[in-house]
Amino acid sequence: MELESLFEHYGYLALIFGSFADGMPIMLFGGFAAHRGWLVLVPFVILAGAVGNFVASAVWFFGVRAVGEQVLTRRPDWAKQVARVRAQLDRWEIPVILGVRFLPGIATAGLIAVALSGISAVRFLVLNALAAVIWATAFGVLGYLLGHSVELLLGEVERYEKPIALTLLAGGVVWIAYHQWRRWTRSGLAAAAPNAGRPT
Repeated sequence: MELESLFEHYGYLALIFGSFADGMPIMLFGGFAAHRGWLVLVPFVILAGAVGNFVASAVWFFGVRAVGEQVLTRRPDWAKQVARVRAQLDRWEIPVILGVRFLPGIATAGLIAVALSGISAVRFLVLNALAAVIWATAFGVLGYLLGHSVELLLGEVERYEKPIALTLLAGGVVWIAYHQWRRWTRSGLAAAAPNAGRPT
């Protein structure tokens, strides 16, 4: 199957799942693919990315809200970051909710802080939807501009489009795998921590 056909059949599905799991490079790939004509940036690339991002943030929000403060005792590495975000959340609720997902190192702590705050679920879902659209639009357009820049710099972009697209896609997969590995590693360390100082 040709690369173009593969993207046309599975590109939007990849964007949804990629955006569900730390998918900034995936959205760059989506924007680049839209520039090459394999996908449609507006509305489908942006919509697919926004759906994945929205669902992922909602899952975190309701999961943390169900567990409560216990999540911080099980993951002490998050506690300091959450405390910093909470201080800003009290003063700048809307900007924090809209902007925190753009910061890979702080995004999880930001969602935890929001979930543990007094914000209503309905208000969060509305702001989360708006933030997801902004996020998907920003990185989708950035990927589209990347394709345009490559075309300006290299001229006959058709010669390079497949290596570039595959590099972006592979980068996205590596990015997601790395962040999932870090989460699993931290979970293992957090689970072991309560037993670390106990006599055997």
